[in-house]
Amino acid sequence: MFRQVQPAMKTNKGFTLLELIITMALVIVVIMITGSAFNSILTNTNKLTSSEESNIEGVVGLEMFRHDLQQAGFGLPQAFLDPAPQYAEASVAPANILNDGQGITVAGKIPRAIASREGFSGSDSASETTTYNILGGTDYLAIKATSVATSQASQKWTYLNYSGNGGKAPNRWSNSADNFKSNPPDKVIVLNRAYSPTGKVTNTLVYDSTDTTHLDIFWPNNPTVIMVNAFNPTNPNQTYYLYGVANDNTPHKLSMPFNRADYFVARPSNTAKIPSTCAPNNTGILYRANINHADGKLTYMPLLDCVADMQVVFGWDINGNGVIDESGAYDSTVANIPLSSSSGSTQQNIKDIMESPEEIRNKLKYIKVYIMAQEGRKDTSYTNNAKIVVGDIESLTKGYDVSALSTKGWLNYRWKIYRIIVRPKNLASN
Repeated sequence: MFRQVQPAMKTNKGFTLLELIITMALVIVVIMITGSAFNSILTNTNKLTSSEESNIEGVVGLEMFRHDLQQAGFGLPQAFLDPAPQYAEASVAPANILNDGQGITVAGKIPRAIASREGFSGSDSASETTTYNILGGTDYLAIKATSVATSQASQKWTYLNYSGNGGKAPNRWSNSADNFKSNPPDKVIVLNRAYSPTGKVTNTLVYDSTDTTHLDIFWPNNPTVIMVNAFNPTNPNQTYYLYGVANDNTPHKLSMPFNRADYFVARPSNTAKIPSTCAPNNTGILYRANINHADGKLTYMPLLDCVADMQVVFGWDINGNGVIDESGAYDSTVANIPLSSSSGSTQQNIKDIMESPEEIRNKLKYIKVYIMAQEGRKDTSYTNNAKIVVGDIESLTKGYDVSALSTKGWLNYRWKIYRIIVRPKNLASN
């Protein structure tokens, strides 16, 4: 006899409220953990992205700085005919303080390959509608050479030999891109390169002595035509070298027989020109500014954002014995020139050397530039607790201890020191 099995009874019973609460709590915990991890990843990604952006800016901008330092003195006149020509550099403050054509006592007003100022400050409000305020306490550096401009003409040169009848055209390179152009007309200076019995080289600026403001020639429409007689070698021992300075369609002449690039840290009054992520008030932008031949004003080119300081150190072989003395940037107050002396140098003779074009050519061995720049954004979870030295030797440059960083509001920022060391290629000392 079989026993009948009753089917299981269906029930409408679901999850209890307690089970739902526990499940929801577990889901919320998982979401919170995931969100926290994502936020941490996002924060670190932003920091790394900002840091890499800063590094890329530094590499690109500072390579241009390095190039200009190496070119210091290229195509630069070392002597003038009598009467000496009149030329003008910067027409606006504070750049005009580093002019050689006016405003400083140097023999014959010969241009210096390098000019600097220690702890410079000032404002330029004449070049653009924006005022640029030089960051107080940073150094200022002016580099003079024909090749420190952005025009194609400034990257070219050629030579002209004596012909006996004043009718020879300058050398033409096989690559037409290396030759001067007539449309728009290239502006070219001419140097007479002479050698003394001891092997000393002197580059004398050639110009029309009846017009001491005519420092250049316009490249002729036909590059094979005879050069203007005033710019031709006068004897077989002479070779004239032609250096391009500028090219444009404007009728003005060159205001100076070279180009000039100034490097400094400034803060523009137009806040839209500086990133909002930069430490406020006490940081600026590293600029490269070319002096315009037309009016002596500056054309600004930003190279690196969020810069706190720039310090410059010069290495001098004072006695020609290979022993190097290092100094800080120039200061009109002798007592304030930082100096690390190993061979009897004094602040006075360093000052004299930095005012002399010939001494700079013969004794400057290298230039060091240190730039203190912000790396990434402000990080409230990070506090800097170490001293930052903008250079190798603090006595020559500058240092910021924790107290100074706190005063400037820099404790929650990471700082990087960019370091450039260059031996200028166009100075006699190298």
